[in-house]
Amino acid sequence: MAFSPLADVEVGTITELTPQWFQDRGLNLILLDFDNTIVAYTVSEPSGAFLDWKRELEEAGIRLMIVSNSRKSRRVPDFGDKWDIPYIRRAGKPSPRGLFRAMEQMNARPEETAMAGDQTFTDILAGNFAGVTSILVKPIRFSNPFQVIRYGMELPFILLGRRKRKRS
Repeated sequence: MAFSPLADVEVGTITELTPQWFQDRGLNLILLDFDNTIVAYTVSEPSGAFLDWKRELEEAGIRLMIVSNSRKSRRVPDFGDKWDIPYIRRAGKPSPRGLFRAMEQMNARPEETAMAGDQTFTDILAGNFAGVTSILVKPIRFSNPFQVIRYGMELPFILLGRRKRKRS
């Protein structure tokens, strides 16, 4: 269990990563945060780009699962059911428990799993604690000032991660 707030990979959007990219790394399960990773905070419909990406991954044998800290909203279950993506709510990130539960449910090992999300202090830490490939995505849209403040607090770790990856 590694305590590191540094992501293994950083992308603008999750759809930038191709099925080949995942296959080259032996990854066949992608755990996705929901809000600001798949859709913006008040949006319940995915973009066409996300649906195309999902189809391409599925055709390549790569599975998706939503792992969200959501407690009350019906957004995650409604989205998952509509678009046929399994989900876990109340994941408790940054604890890795929700990720372990997801991997068990999907019959996957950490070395073949990635966790993608927009928050360093929840998604990336959880992924690193669980021993999976951690993927930081740029938040789709800030919907309140607290998100901007949180992102500002995470920025030093994001920049440090970029610097570390450049040296590797």
